Amino acid sequence: MTRELHRHCIRISALAIFLPAALWCLPASATDPYASNNGLYPTDNEWSGPYRSLNYNYPERAENKWFTVAPRAPLTIQNAGDYVTKLKTFLEPNMRAMIDAPDTWDPAANGWYGMIWQGAGATGPNGVTDPESGQEAILGSFSGQIITQGTFQDSGLTVNLQNHTVIYYDALSATMLKKLWADPFKPNRTAVSFPEGGMVVKAAAVTPTPQQWPVVEGSAIWNVYRPTVESLQGPDYNPYTNAKAVVVPLRVLQFDIIVKDTVVSPQTGWVFVTYVYDRDAPGTTTWDKLVPLGAMWGNDPAFAREPNGTDPNGGPLQETWINQKAPAYALSSLGWGGRLSGPIDVSERHNVLLTDGSRVPVQRASSCLSCHGTAQFPFVANLYPSPNKTFPREGTLFPMYPPGSEMWAHWFQNRPGSKPQNDNDNAVALDYDMLIMFALSAYDAAAGSDLFVQEHVDVH
Repeated sequence: MTRELHRHCIRISALAIFLPAALWCLPASATDPYASNNGLYPTDNEWSGPYRSLNYNYPERAENKWFTVAPRAPLTIQNAGDYVTKLKTFLEPNMRAMIDAPDTWDPAANGWYGMIWQGAGATGPNGVTDPESGQEAILGSFSGQIITQGTFQDSGLTVNLQNHTVIYYDALSATMLKKLWADPFKPNRTAVSFPEGGMVVKAAAVTPTPQQWPVVEGSAIWNVYRPTVESLQGPDYNPYTNAKAVVVPLRVLQFDIIVKDTVVSPQTGWVFVTYVYDRDAPGTTTWDKLVPLGAMWGNDPAFAREPNGTDPNGGPLQETWINQKAPAYALSSLGWGGRLSGPIDVSERHNVLLTDGSRVPVQRASSCLSCHGTAQFPFVANLYPSPNKTFPREGTLFPMYPPGSEMWAHWFQNRPGSKPQNDNDNAVALDYDMLIMFALSAYDAAAGSDLFVQEHVDVH
């Protein structure tokens, strides 16, 4: 699709005929829930390739094909590897090209769906769009926070890095989105319960070149239209005055799949799986070289009150399986106590101040499930075990509860997705889905419900 045609498609919204009369007074800056991106495009000289359109045509019904081939026994650290292997094989027909041929892969043609209310970017008082906000135009990707060079120094990283991710829902999950967003200006929050077998995928690529980080040598190249890492770190950077997006080449690093499956994961209802790029793995393409890092189906709450998050008798975690043959850079970035966390997921935070007054230079503080378990409406819990909602940039002071404390352990419970972490009369659980939480916040911003709005957050 050409840049001119794509811009035209974004401007013509179905909301022109279906917008409720009560919301005709929305401010001019209100975002289009169906925007595929933030509206910022490179010039023809900068980029001559296509632009990816997102698929919001959510179906009413879909077939659960995964359960016809999936293992049906509860997961253990003995059988999780088989589940992880079969899951990648199952998704290969429509996911391989997303990794290896991003410029020609089409979400709609492959049965994958985006999240409304996430495309448009933040606009400043001067009408200028923050080029790091919303989804960018080439791939429809989100931008993650900057990870400092020291995090992967042992694997040869010589610069700070940033990740950019794409997130899609399969047809089964999209049937739930159809109910949630039946009226995009009146979301049905109580409809957020994923159907059995529903999946969400997240693929991430990073900014370093092979010369700056040897682990990405040979990985597929993606392009996004974003500010460079160097420009974001400048002392005078202002997203509304001197920000500049450019075409930034990336290297694929991580591929995540989460599956709603209460048979194999009866306590939380979810299985989180991470694959990482291994340049030394057999195969000819990046898809071939995405090897399992691990799987997680529970938070191991039995060890959540231990300062190190592990079995004091030296036994293994029972609800996380880690592939010990995964590349060293990925094994070095696991979550608290060895729970699953991918390289881009920032489980390790620096410059932490604990609420008991202790200063901690480096603290592992997260995992896939502990982070996603905070998904609820309204947004009241930090993604990390912290007493506040703010997300300081990596390296700046970050308050947290002491590891193993009673408050810390709230993040490492096993709960069904129907139960919010902060269980009060007004909280609505969002079934472990962070993107829904931020989409609801974007809707509230457009509707003027400032009480529930969460400012832009760079999350994993």
